[in-house]
Amino acid sequence: MYPAELTSPYLDRFSAAAAQRYKALGIKRDDPDRPRKIAAVNSDAFGAPVVLFCYLDRTMGPGQWGDAGMYLQTVMLLLRAEGLHSCPQVMWTMYRETVSEVVGADDGLVLFCGVAVGFEKEGVPRLRTGRADMTETVSYIGV
Repeated sequence: MYPAELTSPYLDRFSAAAAQRYKALGIKRDDPDRPRKIAAVNSDAFGAPVVLFCYLDRTMGPGQWGDAGMYLQTVMLLLRAEGLHSCPQVMWTMYRETVSEVVGADDGLVLFCGVAVGFEKEGVPRLRTGRADMTETVSYIGV
């Protein structure tokens, strides 16, 4: 799912967000069963009743992959406007063959991601991971 050569600061941010997420879900870092527990909560779509799967035609390039991400952000904002919550999940790509078989996607399509959709559970602490400051992530060129 992620480049093997992922380096700092991206690897650091990814690791910190994952640690925050799984700590909030009660999965301890030193738990020997951690990988199975992480896979279980992800494949259960964090309890969401619906998962949307986004596919692209296999012939599409980086520009269209970017378009798909922007499209999904719009879908997710529209879901919030209707009172729903969502969570994009790239992990489904690890199970692309099974997902494609279940949903009937042909070989000409490639799985971009899944998006878990549902109502937020009442009484559960809200999970929010830290974000890098905008000064660390945005460069203004020619200004």
